Amino acid sequence: MTARHAPPPLRFGLIGVDSPHAPSFVRLFGDGVTGTVPGGTIVSAWKGEAAQDFPLGRDRIGAFADEVTGLGVPLRATPEEVAAECDALLVVASDARTHPAYFTRLAPFGKPVYVDTRFALTSSEARAMTASARSHGCLPLAGSPKRFTPEFRKALGSGGAERIDLTGPLPTQPGHPTLAWYGVHLVDLAVAALGPGCVLVDATAGDRTTLTWGDGRTATLGGKEEWSPLTTGRITASHGIRDFAVEAGPPMLTGLLASLVQACRTGTPNVPVTEVLAIVGIVEAAHRSRTSGAPVRPEH
Repeated sequence: MTARHAPPPLRFGLIGVDSPHAPSFVRLFGDGVTGTVPGGTIVSAWKGEAAQDFPLGRDRIGAFADEVTGLGVPLRATPEEVAAECDALLVVASDARTHPAYFTRLAPFGKPVYVDTRFALTSSEARAMTASARSHGCLPLAGSPKRFTPEFRKALGSGGAERIDLTGPLPTQPGHPTLAWYGVHLVDLAVAALGPGCVLVDATAGDRTTLTWGDGRTATLGGKEEWSPLTTGRITASHGIRDFAVEAGPPMLTGLLASLVQACRTGTPNVPVTEVLAIVGIVEAAHRSRTSGAPVRPEH
C-alpha cells in the first residue's frame, strides 16, 4: 500500500507514564506518517497513580509526565477520557500491580489494549483480564519488546527450537518477586522460542532457573541483579546453534510498535493469549519454586 492510499494513523493513548517507554513511544511513532514507526501516533495520555512503595513510579512519574506533555501529548484526568478519544490503548505503567485494574477499566471500550511487558503478576489476574477482553470484544496485546527485535527473530529462524539459554539483567522491584520484574523479558523470550507448554519450573539453584517443556525441551534463565542493557541468548535448533544479543534502548522498541500497529489493523493478537498466560504462569511458578525450595508445575 502506497503512502497516498495508506489508512490514517491509529490514535494511541498512554495509560500510566512512569516508564521511559512512554516518551520513547511518542518519539518513535511521531506524527504517524514520517516517524520511525509509521501507522500510529500518540494523541493523549493519563498520568497514572504511582504507589508510594514503588520508587520507580513514585520518583519518575512527574518528570516523565512533563516529558510527554513537552512532546505535545495532552494529559487527561482519567483513563476513560483517553480511551474515548483513541483507537487503541497502551498501558505502560511500570508497576505491574496496577495492570489488572487499569485493564478492567479499559476493556469495556472494546478497543485493543497493550499491557507493557509485565501483563500481570498472577495467573488468576491474567485469566480474569483475558476473560474481560473476550466479554467486551477487546483485543489484548502483550509481549516484551525483545521478542520483536531482528536479532532474536533472526536467531530463532523458522522455528524448531529445542533449547534456549538466556542471560540478562535480573533486578527486582518492590512487590515484584523473583523473575516478575526484569526477568520476565527472559521468560517471554523462552516462550516465544519454545511456545506454551512448560510443565516444570526449577528456581531452586541460585544462578539459573530451568524450565522444562512436556516434550523434554528446556530453557535456562540467568543473570546478575544489577541492571545492564544487554541480553544474550543461544538457541539450539534443528538448523544448528545460533547466538544473539539484544541491547535495551529506543531502537529495541521499534519491532514491538510495528507489531501493535499490525495487530490493531488485522484484529490478531501480536502474542497469542496462550503464550501470555504461559509467561505469567512461569513467572508465578518461579517465585513459588524459589520460596519452597522445590520445582513447581506452573498453572495453565
